Amino acid sequence: MKDLNDLIDTNLGGQPSFQRKEFKMGNELLNFHFRDTLQCIQMLYGDTAFVQDLALVPEQHYTSDDQMCRIVNEMHTGDWWWSTQVRNMIYDKHGNLGMFPGVT
Repeated sequence: MKDLNDLIDTNLGGQPSFQRKEFKMGNELLNFHFRDTLQCIQMLYGDTAFVQDLALVPEQHYTSDDQMCRIVNEMHTGDWWWSTQVRNMIYDKHGNLGMFPGVT
């Protein structure tokens, strides 16, 4: 996360512009319009207007306190994100969050 923060802090440049690439398929020439993905991520992380909308960690939501019925309505509440991020985390005997040895 520190590397991402350093990258964002040193390379922010506002909203990225669209680029256009041509691709020929058979006799047809296709135009693709896109933005650079890394620049879009940098813009989102650097704009304080989006802070409340960024999901950085997996979450689990339930319909009641007994946690019998889980709500999955966003990507960060689903099983894939949870298993991908949580499987590499451990807690020490004091409850502090850490990473498995050798996992980066």
